[in-house]
Amino acid sequence: MATTKQETGQETEREQQRSAAEPLLRPTREALLARAGRRAPRWKRLLRPGATGCPAWIRREADAQAERLGRRTPGTEHVLLALLAVREVARSEPELAPDGVGGELLDGLGLSHARAFAALDSGGVTLPADPRSVEAYLADGGTAGGTGSGVEGGADRLLRALLAEDTRARHLVEALR
Repeated sequence: MATTKQETGQETEREQQRSAAEPLLRPTREALLARAGRRAPRWKRLLRPGATGCPAWIRREADAQAERLGRRTPGTEHVLLALLAVREVARSEPELAPDGVGGELLDGLGLSHARAFAALDSGGVTLPADPRSVEAYLADGGTAGGTGSGVEGGADRLLRALLAEDTRARHLVEALR
């Protein structure tokens, strides 16, 4: 089976995009690649709504973001970092995007993962304690205002929940605007 010049050009362009991806996003990309390889069959996802949807992948990525910053437990700022990281990876490689990555509201903030990560890493932003646990926001953001599993538009709902209260994520967004 012969490949055409157009197919080869598209593959080369994708490789250039991947190699140009920010080093901070590499772990997120690798996690999404691993997830894509072991996605649960559709019937299992339907039996366990939300188990592979928005809250599950956001929680895993928030844990990883917190760990990269030397924290044992994630706060809402790490959830925001997770949303930003997955959104940026999904832009360059849409086939890796988990269900519910959404992002219209996230795009409207005008933040990048690198900028938010640098602000947290440097300690340049003072953040108060979160009023509720990350699990409470994931539960609200995954199902609030929606029906079914909460996968469609879950990222935007979660972001609204994070920004509606006096959270660490909200303070980070305000500091970086």
